[in-house]
Amino acid sequence: MHSTIVKKTFLFPSLFIVLSLACDLSFTVASPTNPAPLPTNTIIPATVASTQIPASPTLVPATLAPNAKATAPQPAFEGVEVSVDPLSIVLSPGLASGARGSQFSRAEGENVASWDVTPGHIQLKLEGYLLQGKSQQPQIYVYPALAYAEMCPAAFESIHRLDNILYAPGGPVLNDRLPAVPFFNAAQVFASNVQLISFQNGQGVRFVTEYAQYPASANNQDLFYHFQGVTRDGAYYIIAILPITAPMLAETSDGGAPLPSGGVPYPYFADPEADMQLYYKSVLDLLNASPSQVFTPTLDQLDQLIQSMKITS
Repeated sequence: MHSTIVKKTFLFPSLFIVLSLACDLSFTVASPTNPAPLPTNTIIPATVASTQIPASPTLVPATLAPNAKATAPQPAFEGVEVSVDPLSIVLSPGLASGARGSQFSRAEGENVASWDVTPGHIQLKLEGYLLQGKSQQPQIYVYPALAYAEMCPAAFESIHRLDNILYAPGGPVLNDRLPAVPFFNAAQVFASNVQLISFQNGQGVRFVTEYAQYPASANNQDLFYHFQGVTRDGAYYIIAILPITAPMLAETSDGGAPLPSGGVPYPYFADPEADMQLYYKSVLDLLNASPSQVFTPTLDQLDQLIQSMKITS
């Protein structure tokens, strides 16, 4: 990461901006056997290729130094490799049926809405994803790190936090020190299952989270697996948003939604003066104690997706 950006002792004020839904420069996933750049403003049929590539280093607990080395044998990723320059990733069977890439041109100035400001980035949306109809769509974004940090204060703040997590001495990662989604107009309600994770040529942090504009319940409509990372050379900043569910959570954010056995009752619906911090702590304890396999998709499936990622500089 460029030290001139992420090592400063002062920070710009945090700013959440709305996720842009505009997509005029969409093009589909290119086969890794055909690396020629695709023209913008063109849509072509998606192509994928069966592949096996070496896995990146295994997960490193967030309480350890990020340069801890894996000792377990590294498996190969099986699935189909999809790519949209400069991103490539391997989709494992059962997680998604394909992907579609969109390329966004640089946008700034007085006539550009804050949520549309970008130095130019790509977005990869997973199609046929295991979960449908959730609040968030399964998508991966790749931005030029330095340019985005210079243009967007919220991106500067998140990259700064990410840098602190990855390169500071080992220690617990606190929720209020985690990077946030720069283009959301809501705040992170909680974050569980925090783990450092490497991909083919970079590293980041993943966690299970939810965003809202009020003291929301923990629920499967809004829950998602979130990853933020940077390439080793500091050139690219990556954001992944992937819906996930847990069996002990209510299916919707409705205050009166049925709660599965073993879940934590949502107190705010009955009492706006309730101790919400205690509620979120109980939810976090429950989620943190849950093995990968109880989530849908499993944490292992989503971790492997991120580990398979490669960004070509």
